[in-house]
Amino acid sequence: MPDLNGMMLFAAVVRAKGFSQAAREIGMPKSTISRKVAQLEEQLGVRLLQRDTRNLSLTQVGALFYQHCSSINDEIEAAKATVENTHNDVSGLLRVAIPVSFSQELIATLCSGFLRLYPNVELDVQFTDSEVGLVGEGYDIAIKYGPLQSSDLVARLLFERQPILVASPGYLKVHGTPATPQDLAEHSGILLGTSRSAPIWPLGKGARKTMVNFQRKVRVNSAVMVKQLVMDDFGIAMLSNSVCKNELASGSLVPILQEWPMEAFKVYGVYSSRRQLATNISVFLDFFHKRFTSQESLQSLMM
Repeated sequence: MPDLNGMMLFAAVVRAKGFSQAAREIGMPKSTISRKVAQLEEQLGVRLLQRDTRNLSLTQVGALFYQHCSSINDEIEAAKATVENTHNDVSGLLRVAIPVSFSQELIATLCSGFLRLYPNVELDVQFTDSEVGLVGEGYDIAIKYGPLQSSDLVARLLFERQPILVASPGYLKVHGTPATPQDLAEHSGILLGTSRSAPIWPLGKGARKTMVNFQRKVRVNSAVMVKQLVMDDFGIAMLSNSVCKNELASGSLVPILQEWPMEAFKVYGVYSSRRQLATNISVFLDFFHKRFTSQESLQSLMM
């Protein structure tokens, strides 16, 4: 029977996207975690992770095994929650608004895990890019990109993502590679945004930050579609590094203007300050914060 501790350490490595970060998060020596995972692979008779000096990725069997480890972890968390919530059961309707650009498959996986932990909660999840009025429209939580303006809302930072400009080798071969931010004005851009989004990108940080224009070819509120259009040679796009990690590694997408690193964009869980923080809101935000990066890591590490 596989060692349960080794399985949980393996899952922690996947969530952290590496042994070093897992060691920092757990507070355990990296060598110990590496040895435990190696022992687990020896017990199973398969390789779960492909390692080299710079990269870490899941094998196909490793990805499947991680899903089971994650399920076991959910059951452990459920057992803890059962004890912790004996006198304060988490239940009731929870209405959540989420941007359309989020991966619906990823959100579905997260919601399934949440409902396994809290079976007495009823979820109403709506994908929308409209400005949600939490009180007026009856939503309990809205997932929003920052910065946020309204003082009537309480915002909890859920995660950050680093944006980068990318293009396909085919597009750059025909149109050339921008050497300065101002060069983007002569290039086609694929804009990830809503009908209100202008063809402007913020490049640089702090005093070096500048707003640059480009020739909008397509505007769409799906990161998956933006990435595909860029790979099909229609223009340059700004995407998060996690969305296009595999394409950058394979060379099917190329980073542009790397000497102009951009400020990370932030995603918040927002709820109204007019109501007391309900338990189901609190546990949903906790769950989303902890699990979003975990599930995204699984997708980005799969070979």
